Amino acid sequence: MADRINSKAKGSKNERDICKWWEEWTGYDFSRVPSSGGLRWQRTLDTTGDILCSDKKHCLKFPFSIECKSYKEIKFEHVLLGNKSCDILKFWEQASEDAKRGEKQPILMMRYNSMPKNEYFFVVSRWIGEILLSASDSESDRKLLTPYMTLRLPESKGLMIFMASKVADHTSYAKVYEGLKEGLAYLRKQDRIIEKATHKKIKKINENPLEVW
Repeated sequence: MADRINSKAKGSKNERDICKWWEEWTGYDFSRVPSSGGLRWQRTLDTTGDILCSDKKHCLKFPFSIECKSYKEIKFEHVLLGNKSCDILKFWEQASEDAKRGEKQPILMMRYNSMPKNEYFFVVSRWIGEILLSASDSESDRKLLTPYMTLRLPESKGLMIFMASKVADHTSYAKVYEGLKEGLAYLRKQDRIIEKATHKKIKKINENPLEVW
């Protein structure tokens, strides 16, 4: 029972610390997702992740779902060895499913006990990783932001793992946000082009069914 209470307190502290990290990086207010009851800023949003942007100026625009993990140890070698029960992959799957529900982009922030204070592994999809790199102010910043690790996964385009301190020091949240907006706008445009071409083809088939033979 005591271990369960200590683990819960540890998780809560980790979430509060990550809220502070996001506040310092973005300039917006962040809060832990409440376990029950109404949200203190009186909005009925679909909440995802462990923390969220609670700033009235940005909460409806915030594009990420943030999963927070704090463990005694994190074994990256399990990923490299193809261990299907690997905690890191489970964490990412949880973060991804939650983000999908809220139509957001997943970010996993995790740490183990002996890491320096306020340091985290900052895990993102390869696409978001490329946006982070492009949001660096200079070539030297981009080199300093080099991912700690890049993982290629069988069922996805892979993950990039950065150190959170590097993200905060060498990228601008405003640039990341704008880069993501531009990327999503491009994807939506491509979807519309594909949808229009598909409808045009279906219409042609319906008008001249023999032409498909």
